[in-house]
Amino acid sequence: MLTTSAVLLHNAFLLNDYIQTSSNLKTKVLIESGDTGTDIAKKLYQSGVIKVTKVFIKIAINQKKSNSISPGVHEIDLKISAQAALDQLLDPTRKLGVFGFVEGLRKSEILTLLEKSNLVTGKLSQSSTPDESYGTKNLEGFLFPAQYSLTPGTTFDGAITQMIERFKLAARSAKLDKGYLNYSPYQLLIIASMVQAEGDTQDFAKISRVIYNRMKIGMPLQINATIDYVTNTRGKIRLPYKRLEIDSKYNTYKYRGLPPTPISNPGEDAMIATVNPENGDWLYYVTVKPNDTRFTKDFNEFNKWANEFRANEDAGLFG
Repeated sequence: MLTTSAVLLHNAFLLNDYIQTSSNLKTKVLIESGDTGTDIAKKLYQSGVIKVTKVFIKIAINQKKSNSISPGVHEIDLKISAQAALDQLLDPTRKLGVFGFVEGLRKSEILTLLEKSNLVTGKLSQSSTPDESYGTKNLEGFLFPAQYSLTPGTTFDGAITQMIERFKLAARSAKLDKGYLNYSPYQLLIIASMVQAEGDTQDFAKISRVIYNRMKIGMPLQINATIDYVTNTRGKIRLPYKRLEIDSKYNTYKYRGLPPTPISNPGEDAMIATVNPENGDWLYYVTVKPNDTRFTKDFNEFNKWANEFRANEDAGLFG
């Protein structure tokens, strides 16, 4: 039989700890290399996992297995006992792999990165496809650039589905999915992919306006990035003249209108700029030097700036 003091001590302990050992509500806790028991306890408390820090610290000190907590992102239940929190931190099935990529990568590049990450199982099938409203099964453009937490055993298809679902959120937030002018959501995604590939964030809205202006008058888009896409090349700012002769619908110098598909996987900024183009009558633009992209409707002015670009490129300003 417990003494009165023992009962009080036991009750005080319970007041400082949750009783539950599991929950349907979860959170992600990042454990970094070098985190102490106190650091981990603070993160668990701030994330809403444990009631107070001192109970977890006491348990961690008294259990040698706490030294085996590994760095990484862990998926932990909310409002659970300190002991349960420790057990879940040691559960390898709750440790998430983090996979991410930047804006503007192509589908082929993303799939290669994912395959090499060793974070997924199996191969890509045909089951993961964009929403039917876009009228395509091609994944290009729908793999949203972000950081993804992948639990052990995540399939290749499962990871791709996460990217598509994240794209839906971004498209909805940017209102890309609503259409703009007479352009369908898929056509807007194609435009956004070109905007992403062609310039820096501060110029996105101007570049999208140039595309709309050229489309309006039936002018070829003359987007270098579309030719880079079909030739699977990158890096050259000045396009070799031979590539302008390529007979492909992606050759926007030779064929008018939009290319058949997106040419990259754009971020939300490019999507927003696509449906919110800046007002202007520009038809041409050229990056004269790093962080200096100029816009004009005058072809002679464009040629003048193009010559300035060539001189700067020859001088090594573009690295």
